[in-house]
Amino acid sequence: MNLTPWIACRYFLSRRSGRFAPFLAVVAITGVAVGMMALVVIMSVMLGFRGEIADRLLGFDAHITLIRQPGAPAFSEEAIREMIPEAKLRDMVPFVKGEVIAMSFSTGEPLSQGAQVRGIDPERPGPMERLELAFPSFSPGLAVLSERGRRLSNAIIGSEIIVQLVVHPDFGDTIDLIAPLAAVGPTGEMEPNRRSFTVAGVFHSGLFDYDSKHILLSIPEAKRLLGEQASEGWQIRLYDPTDVPTVLGLLNTSLPTGWKASGWHQRNRKLFAALKLERVAMGAVMLMALLIASFSIAGVLLLITSARRRDMAILAAIGMTAKGLVRIFLTHAAIIGAAGAAVGLGAGLTLCAAIMRWPIRLPDSYYLDVLPVRIDAPLILLFAAVGVLVAVAASLHPIRQAARMHPIEVLRYE
Repeated sequence: MNLTPWIACRYFLSRRSGRFAPFLAVVAITGVAVGMMALVVIMSVMLGFRGEIADRLLGFDAHITLIRQPGAPAFSEEAIREMIPEAKLRDMVPFVKGEVIAMSFSTGEPLSQGAQVRGIDPERPGPMERLELAFPSFSPGLAVLSERGRRLSNAIIGSEIIVQLVVHPDFGDTIDLIAPLAAVGPTGEMEPNRRSFTVAGVFHSGLFDYDSKHILLSIPEAKRLLGEQASEGWQIRLYDPTDVPTVLGLLNTSLPTGWKASGWHQRNRKLFAALKLERVAMGAVMLMALLIASFSIAGVLLLITSARRRDMAILAAIGMTAKGLVRIFLTHAAIIGAAGAAVGLGAGLTLCAAIMRWPIRLPDSYYLDVLPVRIDAPLILLFAAVGVLVAVAASLHPIRQAARMHPIEVLRYE
């Protein structure tokens, strides 16, 4: 039978390790628990923010975007599908985009702003199917983009553009879109193209850059408006976003000259790098809190080893090695760390579950309705392991000092 864990448990539960040892042990466990709870809650909230932003980005853009450069040869959908394994490909849809100037005269004075037109196929919305769309009660949804026989074509605008241009689909307002470099004039210079559109609906992606800059048209209308400055391409969605680097590698080695493929993580590299840096910084701060809690563990072990000098001397006299003595108190420290980590994890997970059950409302300035929380089980287990390791590491010095004693000298004066 291995006596080391048994003796360590006896010491942990004993009240004869000094007057203040039980109180200090509770303080040490509480310190580790508070640090662990804070680490779990904060990292879960930050993962929630990252996941929420990723979901909103993918609510407007696809995992992979193929763009056709001017003068590049056409590339059919069938040819692209042959490059991507069928098991990975969810869907792919065509699109057209270009920069325009949006104007409105709803207030009697001209209001204008820069915008980007996105031409989509209403029958194949692709990632656009995840947008929050608002239409007048008589509108058939995205089908308004492909209606025919009306005096004006239809457009769906971002929710922030409504405020900037003072237009709304319920009132049948119209906007003028101007493509500055749409056509080649008689003199060979590029000339603008201007068309009027009925505001038939509003979309909300949850990201300000999209809601304040983008206007949706049908692909034929977008091509007619943008003319020479139109950029065509394909939006590709995969079943698993982690397959994006692999599929990008396949495409980049097979795409014809003039075509460019980019992943959603590349287009938002700076944003996710900032979020990662923030997570690392907050994780470091929380680990420092755990290190501070570990000082109390070192104090507890120092007090216990001082109170148990006679027991340690007897164990050494009957043949226990110094490594065996060290293992006893390392196990004791691990028990304190495990107890604190278990309490902290339980409290942290309970708090996260409570936030998910009763969401915390955020001010409108945050652009999120509620505080997002996502629990990552592997990360939680890593935190628990770190909490135990910190407790063990903090106890090494006092344990080694106690293990160096000479049993004869100790028993002589006990």
